[in-house]
Amino acid sequence: MRLGLSHQRPEDLTPEYLAYLRQVGVEAVEVRTLRERATLEHLREIKRTVESAGLELHEIMLNDFYNCERIATWQDEAEDDLRFFVSFLEDLERTGITATTYAWHTGGSYQTGRGVVRGCDTRSFDLNLAGEHGNVYEHTFTADELWDNYERFLAVMQPAAVRTGVRMQLHPNDPPADHAGVPRIFSSTAAFRRAMELGGNTSEWGILFCVGTWAEMSGADGHGENIGAALAEFTGKGLVHQVHLRNIDSPLPVFSETLPDNGYVNLGALVRILAEAQFDGIIVPDHVPIPIDSVADQRTMEAFSLGYIRALMQSAEV
Repeated sequence: MRLGLSHQRPEDLTPEYLAYLRQVGVEAVEVRTLRERATLEHLREIKRTVESAGLELHEIMLNDFYNCERIATWQDEAEDDLRFFVSFLEDLERTGITATTYAWHTGGSYQTGRGVVRGCDTRSFDLNLAGEHGNVYEHTFTADELWDNYERFLAVMQPAAVRTGVRMQLHPNDPPADHAGVPRIFSSTAAFRRAMELGGNTSEWGILFCVGTWAEMSGADGHGENIGAALAEFTGKGLVHQVHLRNIDSPLPVFSETLPDNGYVNLGALVRILAEAQFDGIIVPDHVPIPIDSVADQRTMEAFSLGYIRALMQSAEV
């Protein structure tokens, strides 16, 4: 397993910033660009920039497209979006990039407030407050409709992923709860098991295992999912290639994000599961809290999170 960093934009990849990433132990990065910029030459330029700095480019994803909203709700543009997505995978193959991430309409009320943890600004969410925002569409969707559209998506994209060798990584719905008239179907371990079985449990049709979002899931009994069991199951099948390692204070219906060392999830135990499974993907911090009224800045907290994760990785591999 390797220490990575996600949420990087092409404009972030300056020589100074890439040197900083090497200094704090980062080995691989995920870069996010926009659909309109995702030309073959742009993808190649990103790859050259990252690799010339001595880092691995784990994936490129489309920041304004990966939610698949028009496909998930099967709007008029859905088939055009599918054709574009296939073309994007083909360009990734030409560039030598072997992964990208998608989600299944995870938008909506992403947060309902902000909190403060150790002098840092963090995201908070209350499902009751989210319900006050109303529906996104005139039509109120059912879970069956979202699943039917997912199978239509899979019928096109899974063969394209296998053909190109580009691993499609499904991110959980964040927050993992129905709201705004759209079921968030990827809100449980069982739902991911179903999706992976539909995809044939092939490595090209896998999971971006976001620990923070899994920690938000309410679980069958309302007390959360067994995150370690889910991680061991999917990693053991070769379906996980990237892990977002962040922490929160409790599962839904109400949660606040925290720093990685003071949430309710034992992140060290999860990293040990990855080590035991000989996980060969990347582990990255996620949603790094922002300092308030401090000499520290967001890069300081990013370096803190990276150092914390690197220590967990080294400890697990002893």
